[in-house]
Amino acid sequence: MASDGASNEPTEIVIGRAGRHPVASTGPGSGPVTASGPATVSTPWAIGSLVAVNLVPLAGVLFLGWSTFDLMLLYWFENGIVGLFALLKILLTRGRDGDAEGASAAFERLFLAGFFVLHYGAFWTVHGFFVVALFGGGAATGGAFAPMSGPLWFFFGGLGIAGAALHGGLLLTAMGLLVSHAVSFIGNVLVRGEDLDRPPKALMAQPYGRVVVLHVTLVLGAGLMLGLGEPAIGLALFVLLKTIVDLGAHLRSHRPRPAA
Repeated sequence: MASDGASNEPTEIVIGRAGRHPVASTGPGSGPVTASGPATVSTPWAIGSLVAVNLVPLAGVLFLGWSTFDLMLLYWFENGIVGLFALLKILLTRGRDGDAEGASAAFERLFLAGFFVLHYGAFWTVHGFFVVALFGGGAATGGAFAPMSGPLWFFFGGLGIAGAALHGGLLLTAMGLLVSHAVSFIGNVLVRGEDLDRPPKALMAQPYGRVVVLHVTLVLGAGLMLGLGEPAIGLALFVLLKTIVDLGAHLRSHRPRPAA
């Protein structure tokens, strides 16, 4: 029984794809409240593939004898994958910085994409250098750094590190990480249009925060594992920690944005 003039109309909640969605009725005579962007946080396929591929290193630790260095190398390589899909979003976005239109806006996207390749490439390369130097033992003076020569090594040396250091099960798992991020990109960006209304400069900055938070956590955890002598149970917990942190970062980065 209604009281104080309250409406008897039921609240309407609609979950769907990207766009503007009615989410609730606010009272008599009022229209639906709307929200901009995806009503769901991320696609189930993206979340499921992220968790599944992040747990593959657990098998590497328990059955293949993977070390702290193997795990750090794998997680460092994933940063390069994050940068790759950030680059694609910069190139595909319909958002603009300022009043640029048409060919001018396209040129701006291309320029910023080129700058991002160099800047993020250097960031990734230096990060890889420190991963090998801190956790790689003999690899720091071995073949992993042989490809890092020439004038462009500072920007693209990470490709040389990855090519020399990833092999066997590590390489297969790295490709699994690539597939997981591709599933998220296709489902969240290409299908639902997430982030494609954001300006290129905002998309350029997007991957850095996630990468820094994740890898500060991992470096501290990896240092602890080395100090404890790399016990298998400790490395397994390390993998689970990374999975939890990565899932949290994924959900935050794909949460709906409020209407403008």
